[in-house]
Amino acid sequence: MTGSGSKFDPALVQARWVLGGLSAEELTDQAVLALERGFGGTALQQLAGLVRPAQRDLGNLPERAFAEMGLEPIDKDQAVTLVIARGDLLICGTISTLLNAFPNFSQRWRRHVASWGGKPAGSFNDMHIFVEFTLEELYEKGNLPETRRVFELLERLFVEGDQQVRDLIGLGFFETLRNVASWRPYGNKPFEEFMGSMSSLQVWREIERLWAGKSSLAGVIRAERQRH
Repeated sequence: MTGSGSKFDPALVQARWVLGGLSAEELTDQAVLALERGFGGTALQQLAGLVRPAQRDLGNLPERAFAEMGLEPIDKDQAVTLVIARGDLLICGTISTLLNAFPNFSQRWRRHVASWGGKPAGSFNDMHIFVEFTLEELYEKGNLPETRRVFELLERLFVEGDQQVRDLIGLGFFETLRNVASWRPYGNKPFEEFMGSMSSLQVWREIERLWAGKSSLAGVIRAERQRH
């Protein structure tokens, strides 16, 4: 959310409001910021003057306030497009790489953005959505070449990445994949065939041991970092 120490972005505020990512009280705070940035109008002033309002208290003030800032009404689809275009959701370059490498992931990503109200969901939540895409849109539909490409790309990113990237791939993708797939009819064993290197297999085996309560995944990720 736009704060007092950052650039005020009226369009982003509107998009997050449309997507349900701002509460009524947060919107009044944004109205105060708008006035401080030189915007003006009756609706903005009324909105800024509300104290701890509920959404039912706002009426059509939000729409009027956005109009006073020169904004046209937008629907949820347009709001998602704007939030994504702003680029502040991708706090991790790994997710950006996956989006670029797998264009079919974009529709699920858009729903994910909408479900979080246009606010950053966090890298591990983002990766969970990519796991679901891998299972439901690729593997379960028999697209094995693309499934294999997912593992090949993540393997490369794991080997080349820093500790944060390795944690995200090891815990965010592989462990989540094992967990989610274990509840599907095929289980998680079929995915071992897509692991072409010792790095992926080592993480996969370590997760097995972790689930058995015998070891720590963080240890193997640190060991892999030293080895490479």
